[in-house]
Amino acid sequence: MKFTASESLILKLVNIHKEISRKSLSELSHLSQASITKITKRLIDEHYISEGHRVSQGMGRKEVLLSPNPGKFTFLGIDIGGYLVRMALSNNNMELTYKDEFYMSELNEHDNKGEMLLEKVTQFLESNQITPDMISAIGIGVTGLVDAKQREILNIPNADGWDHIRLVDIFSQNFGCPIYLDEGGRTMAIAEKVLGKAIDITDFIVVQVGFGIVAGMMINDQLLRGSSNVSSLLGHITADENAGRCLCGNYGCLENIITFPMLELEYTKRNGRYASIVEAYEQNDKIAIDICIDTGKSLGIALSNVVNLFNPSSIYLGGPIFDGLPILFEETKRTITLRANRFATLVLSLEKNSFGTEQGIMGALAFAKMNFIEELTE
Repeated sequence: MKFTASESLILKLVNIHKEISRKSLSELSHLSQASITKITKRLIDEHYISEGHRVSQGMGRKEVLLSPNPGKFTFLGIDIGGYLVRMALSNNNMELTYKDEFYMSELNEHDNKGEMLLEKVTQFLESNQITPDMISAIGIGVTGLVDAKQREILNIPNADGWDHIRLVDIFSQNFGCPIYLDEGGRTMAIAEKVLGKAIDITDFIVVQVGFGIVAGMMINDQLLRGSSNVSSLLGHITADENAGRCLCGNYGCLENIITFPMLELEYTKRNGRYASIVEAYEQNDKIAIDICIDTGKSLGIALSNVVNLFNPSSIYLGGPIFDGLPILFEETKRTITLRANRFATLVLSLEKNSFGTEQGIMGALAFAKMNFIEELTE
């Protein structure tokens, strides 16, 4: 189907808002109600959008909400982390239909990591009776560096043997659909923007902390990339030169302080008596609490510098460490308030992200869909 400019605009608006009335479409697009009626009828007839439930708007008649037709497209998301690789399929409404995960170490054992990842994904699809031709687009988020053309993984700091892997080319051998690759922090920011709390926010940061740190920033509603597509490396900001050598080769990176392995290592170094820092924290162990306060302060200092530089209105934090060690979140928040410029924090909010541990996979899926819709409507 060839879209007119007005049809493209309406299709994008419906996909961004997920549920929206014809009246709201008219207000946002500045098109007449008659034009909206004509356009939406064609999009419904072609199964791009569908009518949902009715909602009341004041004293007038109830309005029918329009949403993307869930069965029109199927998206595959792949989230490559330093510890886990997650895969998921979603319908056109970003509702997960199938998902699976496996340890990154299962790929590290092989020389041809890209091909092995493709094999794992193929097995995942076959187990759910999905053929490659059923996939509309693939989104891949990676906790590492991606080249400016977004076709090649340059490096994954927390995993060996991932240098210069042309992942898009490898997947293109088996799939005839568009394949999109980007750094995981950016895909997570896209998920927060189009599916989560940041839908009306133009300047924000997403930070995910687990076995590594990924961050994505949107400034003036645009993803921050930098001249070489390697911006937002929050995990490799120098936080403490005494924190040892990072896997990236530098010394004292934030990832050497606040990730799960580093927290566990620090707890062992301080002769903690529990099996893990999470267990110790649950027992109000002083060593565990002191470590959480120290590491929360380090993250808060790093983020306060980012706040001073970019003046975001929101920071969305996520990852298992904030779930298992909630004082980390509070200490991070307290430190940002204390250290950042008071004028930069006037409207700043710090809150949990929208999807918890699934922020990465939702980012990969949202990344696939939004790029696909953009190309579809060009």
